[in-house]
Amino acid sequence: MVKGMRNWEWRMGNEDEKVRNWEEETRNAKWRMRNRKALVKSCFPILLLLTLVLPLKLFAQEVGLTAKVDSSHYRLADVITVHIEARLPQGVDSIAPALRDSLGSFEVIGVAREGTQPLWSVQLMTLDTGKVFIPPIPFSYRVGNDTGMRTASSNPLFLTVSGVTVDTQGEIKDIKPPVDAPWKFEDVVPYLIGFLVLAGAGWWYYYYRKKQQERVSVVHSRIAPAPHAEALKALRLVEEKKLWQQGKVKQYYSEVTEIIRKFFEGRWGIVALEMTSDEILQQMKHFPEALKVWKEMQSLFTTADLVKFAKYEPTPAEHENELRCAYDIVRGMVPVVKALGEVDGQPVEAGNVRR
Repeated sequence: MVKGMRNWEWRMGNEDEKVRNWEEETRNAKWRMRNRKALVKSCFPILLLLTLVLPLKLFAQEVGLTAKVDSSHYRLADVITVHIEARLPQGVDSIAPALRDSLGSFEVIGVAREGTQPLWSVQLMTLDTGKVFIPPIPFSYRVGNDTGMRTASSNPLFLTVSGVTVDTQGEIKDIKPPVDAPWKFEDVVPYLIGFLVLAGAGWWYYYYRKKQQERVSVVHSRIAPAPHAEALKALRLVEEKKLWQQGKVKQYYSEVTEIIRKFFEGRWGIVALEMTSDEILQQMKHFPEALKVWKEMQSLFTTADLVKFAKYEPTPAEHENELRCAYDIVRGMVPVVKALGEVDGQPVEAGNVRR
């Protein structure tokens, strides 16, 4: 009995403790609710102000574009002029249409700004008929120090384009002839420039030909050296080098025979530098002047071939003799001047005169 009473009292004490805890939690919840309501009441004016001011600020920074046309009905191939007015907020540095060659089904013919005001005229043309739709026209602009480009677009427009009416009962007429357009100064400019260019070219050609004739008419003292003069000068230079005295026998004969070969080319027009000694002698048989110094030619070319190909060592007397043979060959073939302006009976061309 006593034990049961104690258990009942313990359970009642626990129930009272739970009630007290619940009451305390209820008071805490009411306190937190009152604090939240007070916080909301204190922040409500600030939130309201931001809600009203922020959209206005954002709206003020955006560019507004209004597009309109002169009429809502056009005929096929008519030029449609779209007038665009821009509302520019503060801070907008530059703005321009961002158009290409076409806009939807319309071809862009031209874009022009009307004075310094934010007004533009865009000329369009289409070959479609019926109800047509002009898409929004894009513009690009920059705000303040912002380096990025922003984009704004105008409102779309709806038009009606009617085709050409054909009177099937009317008279068939021929195509109209081309219209004679009046001449303008810019039309004459290309022809004027062409005339001036041709006149300048003709004057230059006349001046050039006149100068050339003056040069040809003047007799110059400087005459191109004859082949024999060049050969004799080259032989004297070889003699002054004293090659064979220095043991350069092969070089000595190579230079002497090369001088004679070049002389034959200039005097007789044969390709002696590319011929062998036997081929040169065979060619020289056709020239009477060469027969007078035939022994000298045979001696010089034979000795030179033996030195270059058989390692023959001539005596000093032979060296001197072959050089004299070279002199005799050149002097024996010097052309004889028979008359003024003729060499060996052939007229001297003007090209032989060095200018």
